[in-house]
Amino acid sequence: MKQTIITTLVAMSIAGTAVAQTPAEPMGKGLPDEELALAALEGLMSQSPERALPVIKRVLAGSQTRNVKQRALFVLSQLESPEANEILLQTARGTDVGMRNEAIRNIGIGGDPKTLDALMTIYTAGGKDVKAKVLEAWLIAERKEMVYQVAVNAKTEDEAAEAIKLLGVMGATEELRKLGDKPNSAKGLIDAYAISGDLASLRKIAEGNSDASVREQAVRQIGIIDGEASRAALKEIYQRSTDARIKDAALQGLLIADDDKGVLALYQAANTTEEKRTLLRMLMTMDGDFALQAIDSALESK
Repeated sequence: MKQTIITTLVAMSIAGTAVAQTPAEPMGKGLPDEELALAALEGLMSQSPERALPVIKRVLAGSQTRNVKQRALFVLSQLESPEANEILLQTARGTDVGMRNEAIRNIGIGGDPKTLDALMTIYTAGGKDVKAKVLEAWLIAERKEMVYQVAVNAKTEDEAAEAIKLLGVMGATEELRKLGDKPNSAKGLIDAYAISGDLASLRKIAEGNSDASVREQAVRQIGIIDGEASRAALKEIYQRSTDARIKDAALQGLLIADDDKGVLALYQAANTTEEKRTLLRMLMTMDGDFALQAIDSALESK
């Protein structure tokens, strides 16, 4: 009986019907209809799917505001119900852009594996905006394997780049390394390796047989990775390389990492005046305490 009363009150609230008040319990100013409906929807999340779904269906089919309908989609995502997931998918395939995008996002929030897999069809058939929303849903649900499949099957470089970038954000090291084994994929992966902190893969490109510009980019991006290992790698690359462009890229990486201590160590180990001048200029650009130390050293040697 109690559940029946609760369900009735929720339904009446969402339908915008005022609940009668007795004189002993004055209603006061009350809430706006939309705010009351949103509050009622929150109450549905404590109900079983069997009780909540009929109400949500009426909301989605009725004349409630967009805010209320979009909140109803969120409630659907919280119900462990195949029917709720199917309603989300149907909305995600619809023509109402706002509702479609919200449905896709809430599929990500809900995290149902089958429904998330079904988003691949929507992604494949959709335009740029739809693809972006589906990728966002997979990011929310941490579905790295779906984003990886997009990167593998991408029909354009831009599409692949978006998926690869997202894999970097997700820290999908294994998936990114699989992509690295494919021909001509290095350029799109460098930023993702840096974002995900994959120093080993960046070094593999930097010290490999890729195009010179790609190797330079890989060296520079090592500076994005925080930690002593990345800073040590940049110093090592600088000292070992005989390519002026790679050495310059290593210095730029140390600048990105704000490692003036490392640049000072290279300055102190430099064998030629020209190299010391280059390193001193870099230290002055970094404008730290170690720059003053190098300047003092240079002046004392005169």
